[in-house]
Amino acid sequence: MRRNSDRFIHNIIYSNSSAGKNAEITDTAYLQKQLRKYKIRFFRVLFLFLAFLILVSVYIYLNYDYLVFKHLIAQNYIYTEALDQLYKEELKRDINGKYYSFFDNLVISTMTKKIRELNNDRYTYQYIPEQYQQYKLEEMETAALSEIQELNDTTVLLRLTNFSSYTEKFMKNNYSILKKYPNIIIDLRDNYGGDINVMARISDLFLPKGSIIATDKMRLFNRVYKAKTAKTLEYENIIILQNKNTASASENMIVALNENLNNVTLIGEKTFGKGIGQFTLPLRRGFAVKATVLLWYGPEGNNIHGYGIEPHIEYAGDDIIEFALSKIS
Repeated sequence: MRRNSDRFIHNIIYSNSSAGKNAEITDTAYLQKQLRKYKIRFFRVLFLFLAFLILVSVYIYLNYDYLVFKHLIAQNYIYTEALDQLYKEELKRDINGKYYSFFDNLVISTMTKKIRELNNDRYTYQYIPEQYQQYKLEEMETAALSEIQELNDTTVLLRLTNFSSYTEKFMKNNYSILKKYPNIIIDLRDNYGGDINVMARISDLFLPKGSIIATDKMRLFNRVYKAKTAKTLEYENIIILQNKNTASASENMIVALNENLNNVTLIGEKTFGKGIGQFTLPLRRGFAVKATVLLWYGPEGNNIHGYGIEPHIEYAGDDIIEFALSKIS
């Protein structure tokens, strides 16, 4: 009995010893695995840090002359009266000696002014904060003038006053009404344009999927806008009203619909003729800069800049809506 008892005790001791060794091996493997993870994380962070340093170094190298000039003038130029006058003339504000903080805005203002003088490009300029806020307010107020009217049982009038996020929301809110009628008159008179992306999404509603809406030709690349959905607003007749103040994105919509569909009639006057586009970039402290960055071309590859769009039927009377309505058979 004692021999069996000793064997039992021995087995327990051996088992516990083996379990301890296995536990030690497991702990070591776990620690090694965790160490590998930390090493990988460390090298990733180190790589990102070095990449950041390289990018900063390249940026400083490429902008060295400008940065040196900025520090020289903004922080060291002795005739501060001249700086005060220059900042006030260009930025329309007293900067209270903060030459460095507003230096970039001063450069942007003088640069865009020179571009306008040399190229007669009145669309490239800097907004001071008050101007930018006024621009955003006017954009909203102009969009609020968009409207829909039932002219008769078969025809609806859609008046679009600009192309903005507000106009797009207006279209979405009234989409179900627009679908009820077989004919539509789209009034784009005095519509100076706006956001080309909004224009493309609105035009998309009238066009077959895959139709080219516009091609933006820029310095670095071209962007082609195509209808992404099947035509959801189907009409027997589409009449577009236009005048000399119909410009830019509104002209783009006219060209997109007229060159893709065979049931479009243009009535009114020759349009403004703005086949270029701008990009507005908000800056710090409420400033913003706007610059001409593209030429846009219609589906058939034509650019209307300086030419405008001739109507199919020329008409300038105050009763143009009634006249257009009479042309729907």
